[in-house]
Amino acid sequence: MKKTILFVIFCVISISSFSQAEASNWYFGYGAGINFNQINGEVSALNDGQLFTNEGSAAISDSFGNLLFYTDGITIWNKNHGVMTNGSGLNGDPSSTQSAIIVPKPNTPDIYYVFTVDDHNPDEPHYGFNYSEVDMTLSGGLGSVTTKNVNLIQDCSEKLSAVVKDCETKSIWVLAFASESGLLEEYNTFHAFEVSDLGINTTAVKSTFPLAINDYRGNLKISPDGKKMACANASADRFFNNVSDRLLLFNFDSATGQVSNLDRIVVSGSSNFPYGIEFSPNSELLYVHASNDYNGANRNVPSNHTSVLLQYELLAGNVQSSEVVIDSRSLYRGGLQLGPNGKIYRALSATYDLGLSNLGVINNPNAVGIACDYEHYGLSVSPNLSSQGLPPFIQSFFNEKVDIINNGTGSSTLDLCDGYKYTLSAPDIAGATYIWTVNKTPLSNIAHDIEVSSTGNYEVFIDLNDGNCGVLEGQAFVSLNPNPEAYNDTLLQCDEDGTTDGLTIFNLNKSHNNLTGGILDRSLKFYTDSARTIEVNGNNFPNTSNPQTIYVEVIDDTSGCSSFSELTLQASVTDANNTELVHCDDDGTEDGFHSFNLNDANINIVNGLPTGLNVTYFETYDDALIESNNITGIYTNTKPYSQTIFARVENANNCYGISDVLLTVNPLPNIETESLEYYCLNDFPNTVSIDAGLINDSPNNYNFSWSNGDTSYETGINTVGTFTVTVTDKTYGCSKTRTVTVAASNIATFNAPAFNVTDAVQNNTITVLVSGEGTYQYSLIDSNNLTIKPFQDSNLFENIYPGIYQVAVKDVKNDCGIVNENVSVIGFPKYFTPNNDGMNDTWQILGVSNQFQAESKVYIYNRFGKLLKEITATEKGWDGTLNGQVLPSDDYWFSVKLEDGRVYKNHFSLIN
Repeated sequence: MKKTILFVIFCVISISSFSQAEASNWYFGYGAGINFNQINGEVSALNDGQLFTNEGSAAISDSFGNLLFYTDGITIWNKNHGVMTNGSGLNGDPSSTQSAIIVPKPNTPDIYYVFTVDDHNPDEPHYGFNYSEVDMTLSGGLGSVTTKNVNLIQDCSEKLSAVVKDCETKSIWVLAFASESGLLEEYNTFHAFEVSDLGINTTAVKSTFPLAINDYRGNLKISPDGKKMACANASADRFFNNVSDRLLLFNFDSATGQVSNLDRIVVSGSSNFPYGIEFSPNSELLYVHASNDYNGANRNVPSNHTSVLLQYELLAGNVQSSEVVIDSRSLYRGGLQLGPNGKIYRALSATYDLGLSNLGVINNPNAVGIACDYEHYGLSVSPNLSSQGLPPFIQSFFNEKVDIINNGTGSSTLDLCDGYKYTLSAPDIAGATYIWTVNKTPLSNIAHDIEVSSTGNYEVFIDLNDGNCGVLEGQAFVSLNPNPEAYNDTLLQCDEDGTTDGLTIFNLNKSHNNLTGGILDRSLKFYTDSARTIEVNGNNFPNTSNPQTIYVEVIDDTSGCSSFSELTLQASVTDANNTELVHCDDDGTEDGFHSFNLNDANINIVNGLPTGLNVTYFETYDDALIESNNITGIYTNTKPYSQTIFARVENANNCYGISDVLLTVNPLPNIETESLEYYCLNDFPNTVSIDAGLINDSPNNYNFSWSNGDTSYETGINTVGTFTVTVTDKTYGCSKTRTVTVAASNIATFNAPAFNVTDAVQNNTITVLVSGEGTYQYSLIDSNNLTIKPFQDSNLFENIYPGIYQVAVKDVKNDCGIVNENVSVIGFPKYFTPNNDGMNDTWQILGVSNQFQAESKVYIYNRFGKLLKEITATEKGWDGTLNGQVLPSDDYWFSVKLEDGRVYKNHFSLIN
């Protein structure tokens, strides 16, 4: 029986001799690398790589996940990161999209072939598609290149891929894309080279299509199940016109190496130059990383580049129409590659030469649409940088595995807690043979399921025994986590509900630190039964007995593992003192709110109680009871003028009592705080009254203190200045200060001169000139005591008829009085009518009198210049006669010499 089991193990493992573990170590970009841990399934960044490549690279590990070697297509580095013996000068190129792929020689575990394709730099020679051979038994197990640069195709594109041919021969197909002859730079043929235990068959299986691809860039990928193949050709031609041939989809026959059924997929949008491509593990979805392929003058500016990540459903009736945009952003082109954990990784680069410190990750690539869960910054490779490429592998490494965890997540990772057991289960297939291993070590179990309780990489190999080499695989990375420490505790609470029955409300989470030992990342669940089936709310739990035991589950939030403990509840019937804190509403805003120093209440609350008590404050009684949302230090009431908060008094974290704390904000006196009054200086020494400015209240309710010593509601003053009064509420003792500013006012004083008169013109004006502490208005009254101009703010009177006037000036600031002064406006009548009707019977200048221009002289002439009359300003005037004779109607001339020296000459009419 033992020999039979070992034989079956050997057969199944040999069937699966090419495993995902051989893709455990990736090196790429600018010193970047990642490792897929084959024990716990974790993915972590590597910082020991030696290659720096803009695009292609390749790597290979052994079946246990240990690094063997890696290359950029020119140099091979061994597992110690030194250049392998004879490992330089390969004919690949770091600027080739897929510069290399490493393939093991079937049934020969120490021989590997490194296939390379160079780039198409016009300044360098082209080496085409070549292979070199590595023997890992040489150089002390570090390997040596024994055959180098054997040419298979003279001119080839920058793309290659590999897939297992069958499970019997374990041969591998390696595919490249070139012209049919392999000599031209216009590509239309896929060349499939078979790698068997005999070596490399240099005669390729060719599949030619009606294509004329001139762009050598882009990935070539075969689906993990070996049935589909996709080819990305970037621009497809040199003139960027051939949109339809940029992304090609084919069927692939892994038995013959033939490619068939060309299906063109046109990428939509402006970022329609495909570069990176990859199939989902179940081979039903195709992912494409396409860019705008910007290569202009500012190609080193990241914002000039755009990229999209697309998904296509290969089982859809129309693959083209199934396109879904998974991601779109400013980004350079980049490759896509399946990982051993079933996730797809996306190379990220800002420009051709500027890499980024993360890889994008498609976490669930078998899911359709955005359910694939793309995470753009999914994996950091810092301090190194990703560039455009990721290492390709034999695609059969990544064929979909069966789910043996079966917990509904689809994950291959299982976390167990110490002491727990879990059953891993593969499909129960009649006639199948099951081989289980842990960390690559075979187990004796041959059933379809297995019970596990320890850490390890559990794998099952299922030989279907169907005659067709049918094999299934399953994998589970099991991690064992320790259970958290859990401690018992006792929690005391106040019985403050008015009934001293030992029943109250507890905040069970108050004991969190004691139950968990103060360890971070711990949560609690509380139960009333020892079986822990009846969970209760720990924030607000009413006990049903005193004391009462609560059954606790302490949970490690990181691992989900838990342990049990107990919490004893006890209710206390002691009490503490109620108190009050009072403030006047004097914080600058009279709104009934004020800041209180809650600690001021402590002394009254614990007065007469034992020492060592601690006081904590809460807005509500329920909060105080369950110790939730405590308030500390300086607190502003949230209800105006009167609010009750609650103080919880504790002794060693146990409730002693809950007190009412009344917060009172008393209003300030309702007064006008500022007033402006006036005092007429001309009334001195008479006094006027000013008051304390109460609004709708009685002075009997207040005390008053004036700055001049008075204590009454009103005080008399006869000086200007600032007077203050403090008004104090007799009930609350709250005070507010009123400031009364007394400003001066006065009657006006006429200046010298008192007027500025412009007269003897068409528009006669009077400007009144006064001074004083008041605010003044001006009025003009004629000699008949008629008001010509009523009181006005302006001191200017215009269009004034000549004559004698009285100007009145009054104070309007405080009505201190009116002052008057006469003014003269000189003028000359244009005519007179001496007919004794009492109107215009004589001619005399206007605006003269005994007070104004009394010494003025007037001379009257006929049109011939003969002096007819000389009169003075105080005379009645000329009556139109000469020597008793009435003169005829005519124009007569006059000459006036005023007392102030002014001289005027003009004419007037005598009308009889």
